[in-house]
Amino acid sequence: MTGQPCDIPGASHDGAARLYPGGWLCTAHAPKGRPVVVPAAAAASSPARHRTLPTAPCSRQVTAALRIDFGTGFEIKDGDRAGQIWWKTDPHARYECVACQWRSDNVTGAAAVQNFTDHIRTTHQAVCPAAATQQGAHAA
Repeated sequence: MTGQPCDIPGASHDGAARLYPGGWLCTAHAPKGRPVVVPAAAAASSPARHRTLPTAPCSRQVTAALRIDFGTGFEIKDGDRAGQIWWKTDPHARYECVACQWRSDNVTGAAAVQNFTDHIRTTHQAVCPAAATQQGAHAA
């Protein structure tokens, strides 16, 4: 599908424009694939099985993890309990701080998990001895 002008204005263009997720782009502005790096020794001795892709160094690190299991529940459709949920396995959650190695107890039950996940990050950061020295991402 061609015929549209490239969406990047005022730049040098190369080739006909094609439709990409980012819009109509010419060959010069089209997304480039990431290069695959194969170690020279591995390429000469055997076919490459493990290929490493270059990655940019990350300045952030994970300092805490929130694990949530939403459980398995079924809504009751009929009878006097219609609209309620029957839990085959209860929802549960746990929080772990990588910075200070603290781990919470498992919290079980839909309402308890909701309350726990709403407040645990800020509650723990207030008492975490490593919170003042660590800046990072929280994995949820």
